[in-house]
Amino acid sequence: MSESPSTNNRLDVLDYVRGLAIIHIFLYHYYIEWFQGSFLIVPDGVAANIPRLSIFHGGGVLDIFKNLFSFLWVYGFTSVNLFLLLSGFVLTYSALKSKSEGKEQPDTRSSLLAYYIKKLKRLLVPFYITLLLGVAILFLRNLLYPSFSAMPIYTVWDLMKTLFVPFLVYDLPFLQKFNGDLWFITLLLQLYIIFPVLYYALKKYGVWKFIAACFVLTVFYRYIATYYLDTAPMGVIFPATNSYKLFSFFLPRLFEFGLGMSLGYWQFKDSKTLETLRGGWQFLAAVAIMLFGFSLNMYRGGWPLSDAVISIGLFATLLNIGAYFARIRILKTLMLKLSESSYEIYLLHHYLLNYLLMPFLVLFGFKNELGFWIGIPVFFVLSTVVGMGGQRLSALAYSLGSKKTTVAPR
Repeated sequence: MSESPSTNNRLDVLDYVRGLAIIHIFLYHYYIEWFQGSFLIVPDGVAANIPRLSIFHGGGVLDIFKNLFSFLWVYGFTSVNLFLLLSGFVLTYSALKSKSEGKEQPDTRSSLLAYYIKKLKRLLVPFYITLLLGVAILFLRNLLYPSFSAMPIYTVWDLMKTLFVPFLVYDLPFLQKFNGDLWFITLLLQLYIIFPVLYYALKKYGVWKFIAACFVLTVFYRYIATYYLDTAPMGVIFPATNSYKLFSFFLPRLFEFGLGMSLGYWQFKDSKTLETLRGGWQFLAAVAIMLFGFSLNMYRGGWPLSDAVISIGLFATLLNIGAYFARIRILKTLMLKLSESSYEIYLLHHYLLNYLLMPFLVLFGFKNELGFWIGIPVFFVLSTVVGMGGQRLSALAYSLGSKKTTVAPR
């Protein structure tokens, strides 16, 4: 929710990465809802997981092609890593740029309160606007599809949890009943709160010591959680040892955020940093790193490292794809629009999918393979249009008469 870097042309490519990432995420949720599965893999090796990733079972050449296509989306949850990385990047890059212009820094006492007020507004204004839109979509579902009619709020306490979720009360069963994607807001909030401390550490100890410390802390926690804890933070791949009690916690995702901060630091010091990640060989290396990260998920010993490796490979992969898309005007415009409204798209697409699209497909007999492929572009258009509308409402509410400000997820 920090300011868009696209005002500087050499950073436009980050908007393309963000646009591709939000597509990856909401199509993953489409697959989950359609097939009623999470596609989480098991720690039993590659061979045991191939059937879990084979969604279509016709056995022909066409089904092989469709399974290769679907493989792109069943790992869509990993693109959440990129929003954390991009948030760390833009926050750090913007802070360093402000320092060069003689403005106050987020790690100084005089500006700390202003920093928190600004970031909370950018986080909360779109959240509450999309919450109201989500409730409106819920009532529209009840009107259009009476057989699916239901209310996710049953008591005053449930209503209070909706207003404060996911900031004070994190109730997973309740969230899954209303909008299970809201766990990510808690994670963003935690990272925004600790950013001034991380920024101070980055400046004091240097980028290499900083990113090394982030890596060690993340891997250590994930190792302990993988083998010894009976709980698992939302957004990480490993299940808990004995149960699956979910909560939201920043530490297992600290490396992704810290990597983004480091890249933002390097980009500010050397404007060609991102360019060094682009190119034919760089793209092939990025894909190889990403696939290696995916394979690590298939072994318990690889879970502490998997998200870190995937984040590196996936960011560089989408960076190259985004740079290629920038050559095509219509794709470039689309990526910029998706980036600008990606936070609102993330917050709204759950309601659109579960309250409107899926009931329609079921009631009118489209819950078949043809309906599956037709539903993808419909869901894409619906999510994009509604997300853009939500972004405009958020920008209008946030500005309160001041000049227009972008409120895309950073």
